[in-house]
Amino acid sequence: MIVARFDAERGVSTVADVALALLLITASVMIVGYTLANTSTSSTGSDAAPAAHPHGDADSLSATQTTAVLSTSTVSITYSLEAVTDEDAFSEPVITNEQTYTRTDHGPPLGLLADAAVTNHQLDGEPVLAYGEEYEAAIDWAIRHTLLGAEQNFYIVATWEPYANASLNGTATAGERPPATADVSSTTTTVSSGFSEIGEDELESNWLAADDWWDDWIDDVADVHPAVDDSSDVPGLKGADNKSYAAAGTVIGDEIVDGLFPPESAQYALEDQGIERALTVYHYKSMVDTIGEFSFRSADTHRPLVRSEARAEEANRKVLVGQEGGYDVTDADALAAWIAADIPQAFAEEFDTIDERYDGTERDERKVETVVDALATEDVTITIQTWDE
Repeated sequence: MIVARFDAERGVSTVADVALALLLITASVMIVGYTLANTSTSSTGSDAAPAAHPHGDADSLSATQTTAVLSTSTVSITYSLEAVTDEDAFSEPVITNEQTYTRTDHGPPLGLLADAAVTNHQLDGEPVLAYGEEYEAAIDWAIRHTLLGAEQNFYIVATWEPYANASLNGTATAGERPPATADVSSTTTTVSSGFSEIGEDELESNWLAADDWWDDWIDDVADVHPAVDDSSDVPGLKGADNKSYAAAGTVIGDEIVDGLFPPESAQYALEDQGIERALTVYHYKSMVDTIGEFSFRSADTHRPLVRSEARAEEANRKVLVGQEGGYDVTDADALAAWIAADIPQAFAEEFDTIDERYDGTERDERKVETVVDALATEDVTITIQTWDE
């Protein structure tokens, strides 16, 4: 499949912004830019719509044109966060009013749908945030309004997957699935997820020098947390490559945590006295509860989440490696270890083939190349399908 890159604007919300508020379906959608009726099919130059490569036997123009409309028009939406109040991990701020849970958002529809895919992040099928479905439904409604009057049906799937077959992923859809008998036109494009790219060189070097990486890692952890046994020789992961998996899980997990909780904006939110703080604390708590066994100490009395001693970078570190003294890659109670355990499952077929054909250094190099080639943390892949009645 040929995939086109779309680097135009995402929704104004980042992952953290979306975590602070989700959409309430309203009757206010503003469309700015192209419509299906006047989108040129031969645009060129810097203002042209992003190229999306069609596939399928049907008339490909309609899917390509739909992609152009949804990437260059703008929708404005009012949304609500009130569903979060039903969550055990959420503590309502002391002072609220009728606007506390109301927000507005705007941006290109495909950018918003990409945000929805990331907001729907889940681990082994368990959603981290309670309000993703409401957000997704509202964007679906906005896209339907944007395409109102078009002569074609549509179905759009946005998928965020930090690496191929990852059990940590997110999906958002708009429209209805095409019937089996439909003559479908399809295009695929990518939109920025708002995450940084994984450090491929760092991942590769740590994987290939896993023994040294492990010794340095466990020593550093023990320096900060004396309860950790720095004589531990093997992380608690199955398989001969467990140290390599641990190294990769740490590199990949670090970028994911900072993407979900950008340190600067998370710090501001934790210092806030209102809804922004309440929602950020909820996201942190829900994330670690979904990953494993440990929980943050009381956000009312203990750092890093207590307002008077808020430390976003420290909180991010705990999401990555667990509670004080509790992480030596011996169990999946934090994101790095969780990803380390997921990697051999995600690449089971590829790794089995490599094990059969290679050994030694070449085997290790081919395995890490397989993982590096499958990284896509920074992208949301969007497929647009259209068809006639």
